[in-house]
Amino acid sequence: MDNPYVVIIFASLLIIFSYIFTQISKYTKIPAVIFLIGTGIGLQFAVKSMDIAIPELENSLGLLGIVGLMMIVLEGALDIKIHRNKIRTIIAALFTSVLILGITNSLIASILYFTQSIEFMDAFLYAIPLSVVSSAIVIPSVHTLIPAKKEFMILEATLSDIFGIMLFAFWIHEPPAGQTYFEAISLNVGISVVLSVVLSYVLVYVFHKIKTEIKFFLFLAILALLFSVGEYFHYSALLIILIFGLVLNNTHAFFRGFLKKLINKEKVEEIRDEFVIITNETSFLIRTFFFVMFGLTMNLEGLFDVESIIIACLVMIVIFLTRALNLKVFLKSTIFPQMLIAPRGLVTILLFSKIVEHYGVLPFNEAILAWVIIGTNIIMMIGLISSGSSEEDMLRINVGDASATEFDYDAEEDSSSEENIQPE
Repeated sequence: MDNPYVVIIFASLLIIFSYIFTQISKYTKIPAVIFLIGTGIGLQFAVKSMDIAIPELENSLGLLGIVGLMMIVLEGALDIKIHRNKIRTIIAALFTSVLILGITNSLIASILYFTQSIEFMDAFLYAIPLSVVSSAIVIPSVHTLIPAKKEFMILEATLSDIFGIMLFAFWIHEPPAGQTYFEAISLNVGISVVLSVVLSYVLVYVFHKIKTEIKFFLFLAILALLFSVGEYFHYSALLIILIFGLVLNNTHAFFRGFLKKLINKEKVEEIRDEFVIITNETSFLIRTFFFVMFGLTMNLEGLFDVESIIIACLVMIVIFLTRALNLKVFLKSTIFPQMLIAPRGLVTILLFSKIVEHYGVLPFNEAILAWVIIGTNIIMMIGLISSGSSEEDMLRINVGDASATEFDYDAEEDSSSEENIQPE
């Protein structure tokens, strides 16, 4: 692999195959991530059979994961439309993501506590990576669902990523002197939200005023800088990415009154469309290399450890049972296939590697991690294949006094008929 042309050939083939996997996924509903991880595992077998040493890829995997997380959250935010009739949708996604994360995390921690002989506080930290839904997999996989269900799943998965990373950051670092965990979390979230909103308004305004040709990757660099600085100081920097994407995609909701005069709506929409193309392409590229590298570095010998398989099955039972019960509380409509869409992936791997980096040891058998990732993706695949895409399969939120027109779009704000969902 010392020859740069070989590296270019190899990388190019991966991108081509990833594109083919994505197209196959659209028709078969099999998540492309399964093909990518499988490709990585196949490459590992091939490399080992030729007695070629696999290079150290852990640092590259971590860097790809961080950049990928940024781009995927931005991709998800740019796919969410905000309207006043969707408040209950947002509230439901918020509550389900928080409750499912908290309950799942506690139950998985109990499993690890009793099976891995570790302290419960450590088990709680180790359970966080296994409790976070992967928006990196959900976002490209739910395209076959009706718009309301698709939007709910994207929002819930994105919030799960953000809250999971926040919980991990707070758990791994002690709160400032004189503050409880609750006070530290509340202050951190409050500051993060205020800064994110202010910065998002400024960035959208400045960005649509730039007239130079080279601006999009410059702007992504600015977002990456803000994200990295925020993460370095342990703030919830993903909120900056999420809120910026929401503001850019929903100027009708954020730039109202006198603020409306500050922007040119047509120009912002043009910029937004170009931004969507860039984020989609970049997310696709990062997902390709990340999951292939994960398969390439996976410990294949430990995959067939019986104890690890049993623990992974217990973890998945907790994941899907908790998810089904919580969704049943918040959704009056059918919870299928949403109850089966809970894949683990990029964030799970990223947080697991941070634990290894922080403690210098594996928190538990990594075969458990691998089986949970593979198993949750296969179950999601079964759910998507079994589900229909009928517009009659409405999504109804059980929050407040739900109305029949809960998901109707405001015709004055969005005349696109393909997104409208008819009332009951």
